[in-house]
Amino acid sequence: MTGNGYIEIEIGGKPVGLRFNMYAIEQFDSVKGNNSYTKNLTTIVYAGLLGDCFAKQSEPAVSFGDVNEWVEAQIFEGDPGGTLNAVADTFLKSNAYIRLTGKGNGEAKKKDIPAITSP
Repeated sequence: MTGNGYIEIEIGGKPVGLRFNMYAIEQFDSVKGNNSYTKNLTTIVYAGLLGDCFAKQSEPAVSFGDVNEWVEAQIFEGDPGGTLNAVADTFLKSNAYIRLTGKGNGEAKKKDIPAITSP
């Protein structure tokens, strides 16, 4: 399901969940920039992995290097199963991405977050 920003894929024979929550978007923003196509895709996948681990309070089952090798293999093979495209679609349609960037379906959906004050 893409609306909630979660997708399960397999990397190096291990099933991993990618959760594009606010934590994942922050991780992606901290690394992206004017980077290469492969680096951005690798960063998106790894950020989703970290977002899922953050939500579950667990350690990643695969390393950044494993993710990079998987992304490169998908690119070289032409993404035969469409998994890389599904990950990118999930990222772009995640509620966190849409709300934090104001992008999505051509409409700005960014909402102001009220300040938290102590009583």
